Amino acid sequence: KSLNYLIELIQLCCFISFLSAGSSDVIREVGDSVQLEIKGSVSEFDNFFWTFNATVNVLQYYKQYKEIKPSTRYKDRVKFNEETYSLTLKNLQKTDSGLYEVKAFSRDHTSSATYRLSVLDPVEPPVLNHRRIAKPCNSTLTCRGHDLSINSTCNNETCEEKEVTSPGGVALSLYVQESIIFCNHSNPVSWKQANKTFTELCAHTDSLQRTANQNPLCFLSLLPTRDYRIKVCGLCARLCSL
Repeated sequence: KSLNYLIELIQLCCFISFLSAGSSDVIREVGDSVQLEIKGSVSEFDNFFWTFNATVNVLQYYKQYKEIKPSTRYKDRVKFNEETYSLTLKNLQKTDSGLYEVKAFSRDHTSSATYRLSVLDPVEPPVLNHRRIAKPCNSTLTCRGHDLSINSTCNNETCEEKEVTSPGGVALSLYVQESIIFCNHSNPVSWKQANKTFTELCAHTDSLQRTANQNPLCFLSLLPTRDYRIKVCGLCARLCSL
């Protein structure tokens, strides 16, 4: 009698393990595959039925006959492992997002586990633009990705580092690493970057300086306004008269 009780207790622990370990959230990228694994011992069960959103049949497996019966909807995209009883879905699409449930049956027991699958598109490449402001080598940066945006100001090689997120887990961040400015766009399944160097931000300033050193007269044509050109011309005239 004690032995029978012990056996039943062990079986109960296995069922609880099956239930608790099988309830999980899974996230994948469009086009990927996912394997929904059953944790714990399930050797006591004879038949396994997989469903999607409670009403759509995915696959049925009958151990006694070693018969795998995928539904027509999933026939070319599903694989069942007869040793681990796990289910693999291939070429995932966003319409595959939802609740998957496996029900396991034996002569005396029925148990189940659920998996909530989210299938996401990969993020788009972000866009990183800059606009020079008054002081040499100072810029305003704009980092954009999907419907998120970040504005930051850079002074020489120091920039405001910022990050924003959306409720769907999409994140946009701007940061500096080893003199490179990064605009990073990510979600739970993918990430993409755009970057600029401080050399690019200061290129216009460096170009003006080199031109002025080489040919002061040519430098006049690069000055932004007529008033600046008049002032510099007057200064050059006075210097030349010395």
